[in-house]
Amino acid sequence: MQRKLITAFLAASLCTAAALAQDLPPQYAAVLKALDKKGDFKDNVLKVNIPRSDLKVTVDGVATSTPFGFGGWVAMTRGQGGMQVMMGDLVLLESEVNPVMSALLDNGLEVTALHNHFFFETPRIFYMHVHGHGDAQELARKLKPALALMGSPAPATAAAPAALQIDSAAIAKIVGHEGETNGSVYKITVGREDVSVKEMGAPINARMGLNTWAAFTGTDANAAIAGDVAMLESEVQPVLKALRKNGVSVVAIHNHMTGSDPTIYFLHYWGKGKASTLAAGFRAALDQTGKQPSHAQVTPIRPIVFVCEHGAAKSVIAAANFNKLAAEQNLPWRAVARGVHPDDAIPANIQGVLTAEGMNVSEWKPQAVGVSDVRGAERVITLSCDLPASAAVKDVTPEAWTVPQITDGYPAARTAIVQRVQELLTSLASAGGQ
Repeated sequence: MQRKLITAFLAASLCTAAALAQDLPPQYAAVLKALDKKGDFKDNVLKVNIPRSDLKVTVDGVATSTPFGFGGWVAMTRGQGGMQVMMGDLVLLESEVNPVMSALLDNGLEVTALHNHFFFETPRIFYMHVHGHGDAQELARKLKPALALMGSPAPATAAAPAALQIDSAAIAKIVGHEGETNGSVYKITVGREDVSVKEMGAPINARMGLNTWAAFTGTDANAAIAGDVAMLESEVQPVLKALRKNGVSVVAIHNHMTGSDPTIYFLHYWGKGKASTLAAGFRAALDQTGKQPSHAQVTPIRPIVFVCEHGAAKSVIAAANFNKLAAEQNLPWRAVARGVHPDDAIPANIQGVLTAEGMNVSEWKPQAVGVSDVRGAERVITLSCDLPASAAVKDVTPEAWTVPQITDGYPAARTAIVQRVQELLTSLASAGGQ
């Protein structure tokens, strides 16, 4: 009987492995084979890993490991007419930069950016962004000569980094996003799903490089952080201010893509200190990005922040109606929706009803309420929930609204919320924003 169970288990494992292998399109399997690299296929994107595990890097005296920011990559996804779009970020020694650049250009690929991610690192490290489009195997053929020039071992200049001793759960709570541990590094990656960027019809998503991330290493008391913030033009200055106010060093500001619409800027940063302090600094910068399009362009007066438990129904209804009525009355205020424990998305029924009423929230994404939301708000209004302690600000007392639950009887909840919103707008207009 035991032998039969083992045989069945092995057979199931083989079937599972076969199913996973079938998930990788044949042309992408050929790319991995041609480049002799590992990778994975997810969200319609092939991600090829090009880690610089041959390098031993210290940053401002801190011994680091490859996952902390030395894992290069290229990614491919299908565009219009079956054409593949390729983007990537190669991690290079100073001596490798120009030979690799020549190899890329000579083989018909484009170099779209060259920059640093760190200060005070040894050996000196540069990052080169590469772009191309065409047949998947042809792109691999063009890329391979450049990769062959990488990997000459640099002199070991650092001891092995110490094991990670950071409370990752506490970091995730501060940031509002979960991460993954890879050796001595805990990394959180946040996609910019609120921004629509396409190349030859192919969506440029987080796996293609449109993301914000933070890597932590060290201990709770003595940690280091490094990362990248993807920003719209209007977000650059607020992000800069948030990082510097929290003692995080800005290392570089640049583009990774040329000709994108909208233009996306990327900011690299670095800092040392308590892990919780660094996480709070990253969260402050993160909170300046991804704000909902209905209020992101103009906020003459500080926003109204509506908070509900999941940030996906009551607060969305309130913020959408507030913005619609404020615009109709030519009033300057705009509102944002936040959640205590935000859901992954706004329910289809909520989106549908609001769309039918002239309010499009399809690009909104539930977000956790944070200290920066509360501190920067004209008013903070909770809808049948309590503001979490993590978002509490001294001398700011939220206004509590009790409204019906969102059920099939949506009109009752809507009526109650809209009535309170109208009263709020009347009060704001009468007070002149004071």
